[in-house]
Amino acid sequence: MRRARWLMAAAIVFLLLFVSLPAAASYDTAIRTARDFLWKAVTSGGANSCAVAILDGGEIVFSEGFGAADRAEGIPADGKTRFNIGSTSKMFAAAAILILADENRLDLDDPVMRHLPEFTMKDPRYRDITIRMLFNHSSGLPGSTFVFGYKADRDAHAILLEALRESTLKHDPGAMGIYCNDGFTLAEMIAERVSGKPFLDFIKERVLDPLGMKDTGASVGISGGKLAEFYGKDGKKYPREVITVLGAGGLSSTVEDLCRFAGAFIPGGKSFLSEKMREEILRPQPTPFADSLKGQALLEAFGWDYALLPKFQDLGFQMVGKSGGTNFYTTNLQVLPSRGLAVAVIFSGHGPAQEATYKIMEALLRDKNLTVPEKPKVSAPVAPEPIPAGLLGYEGYYVDAEKAALFEFETEKGLLNIRPLPGQEAGPSPVPIVLTHNGGFFYDSTGEKKFYFTSAGNDSFLIVGEIPMYGADIPMFQKIAVPAKPDHLLVDMNDTVWLLRNFSPYFLSTDILLVKSSKISSLPGYIEFFGIKKVASPDSASIAATGFRDQSSLRLFKKGNETRAKAMQFVFSREDSAPTFSGGKVVIGPEGENEWRRVEQGAVLSFLKPGDGRVIVFSGIDDSPLLFDSMTDEGEIYVPEGSYLFFAGNSGDVFEVVKR
Repeated sequence: MRRARWLMAAAIVFLLLFVSLPAAASYDTAIRTARDFLWKAVTSGGANSCAVAILDGGEIVFSEGFGAADRAEGIPADGKTRFNIGSTSKMFAAAAILILADENRLDLDDPVMRHLPEFTMKDPRYRDITIRMLFNHSSGLPGSTFVFGYKADRDAHAILLEALRESTLKHDPGAMGIYCNDGFTLAEMIAERVSGKPFLDFIKERVLDPLGMKDTGASVGISGGKLAEFYGKDGKKYPREVITVLGAGGLSSTVEDLCRFAGAFIPGGKSFLSEKMREEILRPQPTPFADSLKGQALLEAFGWDYALLPKFQDLGFQMVGKSGGTNFYTTNLQVLPSRGLAVAVIFSGHGPAQEATYKIMEALLRDKNLTVPEKPKVSAPVAPEPIPAGLLGYEGYYVDAEKAALFEFETEKGLLNIRPLPGQEAGPSPVPIVLTHNGGFFYDSTGEKKFYFTSAGNDSFLIVGEIPMYGADIPMFQKIAVPAKPDHLLVDMNDTVWLLRNFSPYFLSTDILLVKSSKISSLPGYIEFFGIKKVASPDSASIAATGFRDQSSLRLFKKGNETRAKAMQFVFSREDSAPTFSGGKVVIGPEGENEWRRVEQGAVLSFLKPGDGRVIVFSGIDDSPLLFDSMTDEGEIYVPEGSYLFFAGNSGDVFEVVKR
């Protein structure tokens, strides 16, 4: 399998060097597809506005906007409208590092700590993390140590380094590709350290200006300009989003600028890289875990989400692509380097950017008279086959980043039963699943989705095969062991409500403010708190298994007479530490920690707050419905019994709560 990938990579390099095709005269199918799909996405209510651009042979041959970028001013979106691009920013971190490698100022296989000696972790394996591992997501770092906000009021670099000092890795460095934002923040820091310049200044000088990307820079809450505003489902205009981790997801751009960036990777295109480094950013970057898969692994690329997509690979084309998402925006960029083609789509709101880009690129290939494989027909349910004895060892307990389940076989019937453990039934995964075995795979009831087991080292996984649009395989669950003598934490975590104490008034995400921890009755020694964790000592719990996204360890510590919890950069108090609301004034203490109040009797309330203060009201914990947020709401509100009042501000800030 690996030999085949490298042969494909060699063919791609050949095409990059020698293939040059003239632009087609007509783009009717692609334009019609773009307009039909994007107008539907905007008018369905899922998105506020969007824009699309198509690049062919180094020229932007089509760009268009849909919906209003600013409803109040009546400004329509177009190809020059700026949006936050989220993780598509990662490609600019990749560009910065490759430029420095071009100049021999660093090597891609240098240990990260060589350039960032202040980077340390509780887990000694961190010393083996290389720069290359940051870009193919194989570092083993826990995940995402940042939040989206409305103002740049925190030092993202310092917060990350502090959080990592207390953290463990989720797998051996280099072993497997698991999506990780924090690696790109470290890469941003390396670029600054080696270049001697702020990250944004460096990429502006070396990438943006040479490519004519005049509308790319910091997130929209900082850069301003002609931008797509974000509106909630209720039509309220939200403050502009700020993301301070530039290399991981903090840039803004336009669809036309993203196409200009894509043009750097096509034959004859204006590039900021040498041919050697251009090949590096386009070639697959496989990990050992890929050898245990039956199909192609995702994230085997230098910064991109993928370096090869099977559907296009079958046509002899390399497809590279990178998606991005924030709380307010979704982005996708796809590039066919050898054909000189690129498509960029960005939404304000939660639009299907990946699907849109994929469909437009397929239509563009039809305009080019290139064969596009037809969509596979819906399969009939598969016939069950008895489960081979060699698979029976895969029975047991499994977890992903969020949920735990029991895997049991019905051997003769050829069935795999995936049952969520008590208390784990809610949420998207897992749900009770019955899969049918046939030919080494396990299929769902439609026959369309397939799964299989694999082992890597001492670990066992259930793999999802050929996920839609990507055609790649990703790990879904990892098997865990039930300890004979489980450790226990020094505080009871079962159905315990926790209140965040270090939330900035300008943080955007409110779903982390109020959370609940619980024991997993069927799994002694494991808890659920920001994902599934394994108790390691009375005051700590480690990452239980590899999940496809963010994870974290847990640390308990004393502050006075109170036991607190820390996960990533977030510090929590137990719910019983919050005083009962009695009206009057609430004052932020000398350390600037958030204040909480429990409401034991329903009342109509209004709030007088300082200029930088923020008040948020939750009606409880089970559903955590947000009743009021002073960032977007004002006036009186009825606050029912059992609600929580949250106050964030600066030390000494005074809030007055008026009861009617």
